[in-house]
Formats: sequence, structure tokens, C-alpha cells
Amino acid sequence: MKNDFLLIFMFLIGVSCSAQDVTELEKMLLSRGLMKTVKDWSEEERVDMEEPTMAVINLTGFDKMPTTKREEKKGWVEIWDGEGNYFHKPVMLHGQGGYSLKFPKRNFSLHLCDIFWNEEGGAEVRIGDWVRQSSFHFKAFYNDFLRGFGEVGYKVYELMIADRQPFWNRVGYVDESRARCFPDGFPCAVYLNGTFYGVFAWQLKKSRKNMNMKKYEVGHIHLDGDLNDKNLFGGNINWTQFEVRNPQQLYVKNGSHYDGNYPKELLDSKCAAFSLSDDAEDIKEEKRRTHEVKQSIIRLSQYGKELETLERKGLSEKEMRMEIEQRYEIESLIDYYLHYVLTYNCDGSLKNWQWFTYDGKRWMVTPYDLDQTFGINLYGVVRPANLPMERLTSGPFRWIDRYYQDDIRQRWYELREQGLVAAEQIVAFADDWYERVGEEFYAMERMLWAESPCYNEAECNAGWEVYNDWSIYSDTKAYNAAVYYYAGDICKYEGRLWCATANVTGVKPFRRNANIDNLERLHVWIAERIDFLDNLWGYESRPNAIVEIAETSSSSRQLIGIFTLSGVKVERPVSGVYIYVYSDGTTKKMLIQ
Repeated sequence: MKNDFLLIFMFLIGVSCSAQDVTELEKMLLSRGLMKTVKDWSEEERVDMEEPTMAVINLTGFDKMPTTKREEKKGWVEIWDGEGNYFHKPVMLHGQGGYSLKFPKRNFSLHLCDIFWNEEGGAEVRIGDWVRQSSFHFKAFYNDFLRGFGEVGYKVYELMIADRQPFWNRVGYVDESRARCFPDGFPCAVYLNGTFYGVFAWQLKKSRKNMNMKKYEVGHIHLDGDLNDKNLFGGNINWTQFEVRNPQQLYVKNGSHYDGNYPKELLDSKCAAFSLSDDAEDIKEEKRRTHEVKQSIIRLSQYGKELETLERKGLSEKEMRMEIEQRYEIESLIDYYLHYVLTYNCDGSLKNWQWFTYDGKRWMVTPYDLDQTFGINLYGVVRPANLPMERLTSGPFRWIDRYYQDDIRQRWYELREQGLVAAEQIVAFADDWYERVGEEFYAMERMLWAESPCYNEAECNAGWEVYNDWSIYSDTKAYNAAVYYYAGDICKYEGRLWCATANVTGVKPFRRNANIDNLERLHVWIAERIDFLDNLWGYESRPNAIVEIAETSSSSRQLIGIFTLSGVKVERPVSGVYIYVYSDGTTKKMLIQ
């Protein structure tokens, strides 16, 4: 009896204390009814759930968030998907991204681990139609009021390639896979030790599984990094500027294992370490694979020079196109080009793209890291929708620019006629994201990250003002602190034009480079951008009714549900693209206008 009384007393004391110490997170979970758990996956090695509308995660045991890629933080994660699914697991965090790590709110990568924080033993999670993974990226989108421009960009790209075959099928590697070969994401609220930390995009990584590549297949090569004429496509290779993400178990010239975090030149048969007397058979095989992978990358680096030589020999346009198409998968390049121009992808012409092959010979490309899209640049500056972009001629796109302009125009016509590019649908993607996050979380985000450029106006230093005639941008010289500027002189700096209002030198144009942004601006920009490209390529829109995008089966079946591309079930489609799910497991994408 005494022990029972003591237990009751301790319980009451605990309730009293917890009532006083309810965290910000607990208040939010209670208010939204998320404390009730339908399924607890904490002990499961495999987690399966549908794509959340708006997930909530709580990171515990961390003194602070990681600030660099190489910084390693160990702790725990709690996840609520909003539909009753929950799990609590050990995780490893790293900083994620390049320039974005300089911002106060940073991207991070999360890797599920075992109880000893071994990454190899972590649980694997399958979300919706994604491939199963044990690690994910969480994107901060600090310059972006939607906190999801990049994710909207991926959904636009997914729609643009909806009538294409899977990438691997295009080059003869036939396989059934959930892989996308580019990211996707959904919104989530991140809490740090029970305190709100921000709205993030929970995103698929550029993993081997999402590329549908086999770990040790010599032809399945995936490159990531600063992939441009200087580092690869121009004939000289700077191995330190990009990563060979697949295949695995490769070696560098001195015989040590290849580490993508510290990339170095791959080993080949000419290296002293290629054939050592004490090498086991499996090591010999790995070194042979490394040699073959290196030769494929060297061939890729020489493609440009080879094509230039053939061009100088006077090959016809038809012959040149045949040669180009032996080296590159052209559909992927054309779709990338159009997506690049449509979204005004400021940072997608020299890096932030994924180059890959399934046979070691024909290379293809998909977009990555779309944080500078839909008018905003690295500094949050909004550029007008009718601003032309410099022609995309980096690397293999030199040949697209020279020989495939009619194909680009024709593909734009196809996308517009099929409804795969439509202002209403792109706006719907953005609106859907905004509604899923909701005003409450956006208000918390604005309060916590008040210095975000999209929440502020530009503040000029004395003697300067913003200049808004963007037509002269490309011909304007960059700001130079050593130059004496007279009143009326114009320069560009951090992606914007500035005009001197007085004679000034040694004073940069601004204290803060920023641009208040909102959903209304985005709506207008998207519509104007499509109109601009319609005029550029001479397309005149015609009204459509219902356009069938893709169908996997024509067998007898019953409709069991209609879903948006975000996975939200609807009773009746209004306008946009919907996924029809049937009783036999097949699906159909339909565009309703």
C-alpha cells in the first residue's frame, strides 16, 4: 500500500511538472491532434508510409545543428507524419549544400542509424512512390518565401517528362524501378529539442537507388559536382571538382580507396598500384572496374573535341546529329534545356546537375538543387519573367544549341499542346505547397528567420539606389570598389543593378540586398514566363479538354481513388494533373482543364 501511494504521488508530481514544462512542440502536437499514434515504427527496420501532407520532426540530443558537410552530429529523431505514423530512432546529421551553408538557416542531411550510430545498420524508409532510403536531405530554402521553390521545380520537371520513357530504358537497360533520377520533396516542420527550428523540405537524396544503379556495375556511372568545360567537358579533367557517386568500391592512383568527400583522380592500369602481388581477387576486380570507369569518364571529356573535329571535316547536319546522339541521350538534354529556361534556373548551367550513364557511353542529365528558380537568385533578388537567359552552351549543350533548336521549339509545342506545361498547373504546385505548410508555420518561420531576404526590402548605402531596367543587365560592368562612380553611373552587384545618385567611391551599393516576395508575385511571374517563352518560340495556345498523359494498363478495373501529384486524395478533380488509382494496382495520369 505504501509503495502504491508512492507511485501515485510520483505520477502526480510528474504530471504537475510536465504541465508546467510543456514544450513548444508538445503544444503544437496537442493542438493538431498528432499525439495519437496509430502505428509506432520505432522498432521496425523498414518503415512504409504515404507522403505526408506536412510532417513534423523533432531532433533531440543535439547542442546545435551542424554547420559544415564534414561536421558530424549524433542524436535522435522523432517523426510524426500527420496520419498517425510515428517513429523515434538514432540519427547522424551533417551540414548539406555549398554556398547555402553560409546562410543562418542551413540545409542538413539526416542518416538513420542503429543504436550504436552505425549508418550501415539504420532503418530504411519508403515514402509514397519514392525508393527506399535510410538517409534524406532537409532543405532550408532560406532565400525563398515558399520554402519550397526547388520542390515545385522538381514537380514541374516530373510533369515535363511524363510522356518519356524512364531514363535507363532509353539506353537499353530495361528494369522496373521506383527511381526518379532527380529529387522530390514534401514540407515538414523541424523542431530542435522541442523548439521550432523552421520549415524545411524533406527531400530525396541523389542516391544510387534513386538513380536505379547497381552498386558494382561498371557502366552505371553517376557524376556530381562542378561539371563544366573547365573541369570535365573541355578535354581536361580536374578530378577534385566532382564526385564519382557510382559505382562503389573504387580506388585512386596511390591505391587507396576512393572517397567522394575528398575526390581524387581514379586509378587505371598505368598506375603502379593497379596490380600488386598481394592483391586478393576481389581487390583485383575492383581495380579493373575502377580502370574501366575512369576510361568512360575520359571518353566523356573528349566527346566535345571529337565532335569539333568531325564538324571541321564538313559532316552534314544529319551526320553530326547521328554522332552527337551516339554520345548523349538527346531527350534528356532537350528537356533539361527547356526546364532550365522555363524556371530561370540561375545556377544550373555549370553545376547543380546530375550527369549519368547506364552503359558507360551515352550520357544524360537531370536537374538538381533548384533553389535559384522562378525569378529569385542566390541573394533573393527577384528578376522579371521576360528577362532572356544567356544561351545554355556549357559542355554537351553546345551541340544542342547548334543542332537542335528546331527540336527545342517542337518539344515546347508538344509540352504546351499536351498540357504538360501550363501556368495553372505550376501555380497549383506552388499553392499546394503553401497550403500544406499553412499560415501558422509560415508566421513562425517569418518570426524566427526575420532576416531572410524574401522578408525584407533592399537597403542602399548613401549615394546609391536600386536600378530596375533589367534590359541592360548583361552589358553592365560589375561593381568595383576601386572605381570612382559619378552620379548616374550604373553597375551590377550580387545579381542586381545599382545606380549612383552622387559621386561615390569605395562604398558598396547596399547594406542589405533583399526583395520582399509573396505568392501573388509568383503567380504573375509564372504566367508571364510562359507567355514570354510562347512568344520566343512562336507557340499559340489552343484550348484543350482532357489530355491523357500516361497509362500503365487498359485491363478491366474499378476506380478506387483520385489523387493530386502530391498524394492528396480528392473527391472530384477541378483542374490540373491527377493520378487515377484502380483496383488492379494500375494508375493513370490525367490532365483536367
